[in-house]
Amino acid sequence: MSTAGAPERGAPAPSEPGWRWFVLALGAMVAVTAAPAWPPALAVAAGAVRVLLPVEQVALLVVVAVASAAVVGWRSGGRWWLAVAWVAAAAYVLRMLPLPADGYATFVRGWSLTLGASFGVVCLATSGRPFLGRALAAVALASAVTAVGLRARTATGQATFQTVGQMLSAEYDRRLEASQVQWERRAASPAWQGFVARFPEAGEVAGQWAEGLQQAGGTGGVAGVRPPLVQVAPALLVLESLVALALGWAAYHRVARVRIGPPLGALPALRFNDQLVWGVVVGGTLLLLPTLVEWRAIGLNLVVVFGTLYALRGVAVLRWYLPDRLALPALLALVVVVLLLIALVGPGWGAAVLLANAVGLGLGDTWRDFRAGAPRRSLSS
Repeated sequence: MSTAGAPERGAPAPSEPGWRWFVLALGAMVAVTAAPAWPPALAVAAGAVRVLLPVEQVALLVVVAVASAAVVGWRSGGRWWLAVAWVAAAAYVLRMLPLPADGYATFVRGWSLTLGASFGVVCLATSGRPFLGRALAAVALASAVTAVGLRARTATGQATFQTVGQMLSAEYDRRLEASQVQWERRAASPAWQGFVARFPEAGEVAGQWAEGLQQAGGTGGVAGVRPPLVQVAPALLVLESLVALALGWAAYHRVARVRIGPPLGALPALRFNDQLVWGVVVGGTLLLLPTLVEWRAIGLNLVVVFGTLYALRGVAVLRWYLPDRLALPALLALVVVVLLLIALVGPGWGAAVLLANAVGLGLGDTWRDFRAGAPRRSLSS
């Protein structure tokens, strides 16, 4: 993210760099939050979205992030009524969340509040620092507070993460069951039957996706089973929280006149502290060494979090050399490549091939700095 210094206290906020991607991000937020209400024709896709997001109420995380930023903005000389309005909005959304008052719902409410409070504390303590460093520190602080809180509530003799795993497994089973019901309704419809009669391969692929989704996220009712997506749920929660904080940060600076830090930089300029490479090193060590098998779950989650960050850095390197006018066509071409890889080698291997290349490029940028001295390809390039 941008490393520019923050404006002076109370200084007017400069214009954010465009609205296109921000509006697209807001649309994506609304879409994934509404995944439970997607039509039966999109049941498999909705199920995939729901198990990839430990907190499927993404809009809640964003609203709380905006409220936290508004409070920090007020403390930095901004308008008090803006902070009050956003805090009231966050409190209303938390109270009206259509979930029971225990289990998963308690976790969602607790994580949202802890993340928002941690982000506010970090922003107040690190004035002028770039967003990504603050967000990572806030997520780390929120994770530590949450772990202590869960430990205090965990029954004696039962591991904290075992209790959380049981809660998430039950929640994922509930989501997948709802998606499966929708999928079966769609598969039994005359329209789908006619489509499969004309394109049997498409019907077979859709069935394989539905079955693979159940295997990746569901326990199948077997006690003690931890499906793959539940095992990496902490990493997915960290990544989801970083995205929510980024969207909340961007939203706040578009409605407020006082900045609380540097603006979000464009993707091609994405950089972060090279010491984060130790997250990949430590995670890989815990994951691969047979003598550290009891730490393997932690290693896996470290690799997912920091591997994703370096994959994004690899994409930033590629985007640096790509003219702006080709950005959207390149994105569409990437979507086509992903679909082709999924069709040819399956979703798991297809994602692995793309991630391996992106992570490798991002890690290489740590030592080589591919963008050093290379001109940025602009619209006129």
